[in-house]
Amino acid sequence: MVSALFGALVGLAACGSTAGHGGAAPRAPQLVFFQRNGGLAATLDAVTIRTDGAAHYEKRYGGAGGRFDDFRLSAPMLTRVRAGLARVPARLRDAGHRGMTGGATYILRYRGRSYAVREGAVPRPLRPVVAALDDVLDGSGRSGRVRSIRQAPA
Repeated sequence: MVSALFGALVGLAACGSTAGHGGAAPRAPQLVFFQRNGGLAATLDAVTIRTDGAAHYEKRYGGAGGRFDDFRLSAPMLTRVRAGLARVPARLRDAGHRGMTGGATYILRYRGRSYAVREGAVPRPLRPVVAALDDVLDGSGRSGRVRSIRQAPA
C-alpha cells in the first residue's frame, strides 16, 4: 500500500511539472545570486538572476509568510548588472571597515565565489553591482512579470 502510494506520488510529480507545457523548458545557467538582510527594516530579500535575464525574487516576512516573484530583467538593467559583475575581483582585500550600525548585510554569489559586505563598507569594486542588485530588490528594472505568489503566515 505504501509503495503503491509512493509510486503514484512520484508519477504525479513527474507529470505535474510539465502538464500543458509539452515539456519543461531548459533553464539558463545562474548568473548571480544576491541577498540583502537586516538593516533598519529587518528584511530578508534575495534575487537569483539567470544569464538570459530571468529572475526569481524572494521577500521573507519572518513567520508571517513571504512574497515570491518570477520576472525578467529589462535589457538596460541586465546590462547594468553585467557591467557591475565585470568589475568584481576574484579576491577582495579586507578593508577593515565595519559598516553602518544597524545597516544591511549583502551576500553576493558570482562565479563560484561568495562575498559578504556591510552597508556603508562596500568595497569600491563591488559598489556598482551591489547598487544595481539593491535596485532590483527594490523593484527597478523588472519587465515581463511571469508569476507572483504570496504565502500566508504559517
